[in-house]
Amino acid sequence: MNTFELLEGRHHVRKYSDKVPPKEQIESALWKAWKTTPTKNNAMPYKIFVYGPDKKEEKEKVWKMVYKNHKVAERRAVARGQGKTTEGGFANPYYEHIKYNPYLLTIHAQPREPNEFYRKQVERGMFFDQAWPERVDNFIDTSAVEVGLFIQILTLYLLEYKIDLSYTSCFVRDAKQWRAIGLKHVEYRPIVLMSMGYSEVFRKDVIEKARRTHEDIKPAMSEMIEWI
Repeated sequence: MNTFELLEGRHHVRKYSDKVPPKEQIESALWKAWKTTPTKNNAMPYKIFVYGPDKKEEKEKVWKMVYKNHKVAERRAVARGQGKTTEGGFANPYYEHIKYNPYLLTIHAQPREPNEFYRKQVERGMFFDQAWPERVDNFIDTSAVEVGLFIQILTLYLLEYKIDLSYTSCFVRDAKQWRAIGLKHVEYRPIVLMSMGYSEVFRKDVIEKARRTHEDIKPAMSEMIEWI
């Protein structure tokens, strides 16, 4: 199967099966992604926490950060006149992959000391932005772009192992709130969440069953890409 076919076969997971992918395959995919993802100044200014099958309590806490953010975003939209109502006490079911999965990644911004090459460059006057904790919000764009590259490359390696995955960018950004609910290891703001496992039900299956596939489409390529 070629790269296009692999990526065409990736879909958002509505529900994972109870079968757990081998840990060595997850470790292999992560190593390959680390090895092949480009990074400015070889800094990789982000941190990846891996929650395995035994970390159910931690996954529940991460999910709460997703649910809380979603509800706050809805209430603010209604207050601005940009939303009609909230979903009440119901949680979006498409976030459940964050709580129920074999493996969960939370990826956060992370200051990073320069390697020997760039340390010598700093001694000559170079400013190494990523080394300063107080500047995390200044280099967050760099971190976010690189994390996007990392998870896309990781996606390919996981799909080669026939492991399914989903992403989420809806969550509380404030690391203090993560620590407040018991996730003490979180020092800096999260950038993206990613779950991994074997899918039992894809989101597309639910949409197809409701006969609404024709409604849920991307913008036309002509709307996205313009040659100048």
